[in-house]
Amino acid sequence: MKKLLYLSIAITGLLITSCASNNKEEDDSIAPSTDPREKYVAYWNVNENSAVAGTNTHTVNIIKSTTNSSEIIINNFSGLSVSARASVSNNNLTIPYQQIGSIGFTQGSGTFNGTNSIAFTYTTTISTSRDSCTATYTK
Repeated sequence: MKKLLYLSIAITGLLITSCASNNKEEDDSIAPSTDPREKYVAYWNVNENSAVAGTNTHTVNIIKSTTNSSEIIINNFSGLSVSARASVSNNNLTIPYQQIGSIGFTQGSGTFNGTNSIAFTYTTTISTSRDSCTATYTK
């Protein structure tokens, strides 16, 4: 008789749990990134026009800053093997006045033009030489 009671309880429990609704209010799917910096993260080919050095081509690697959630880091900035910070506001980039390595200083701005192009204008000061540059980054 005890075995029959335990068996009845076990079967009732199984029926209740198997018939329970499985409605989830949470969506377990992976949401697309809402980080506005994400579209900048890549290796970019750079065509740079410098008032001092002329035309220059090189590659940069843009990564997200790990210390500021609104900034990116441009590695190999201006082909100088140094990094520069830029703040991101939608499609606009601002390179605040900053020291680049031990080489000099820079500042400027840029605009993201679609999925594979950024147009930059910036000045770089090395020693007493000030250089105005335009650059087009493409993927």
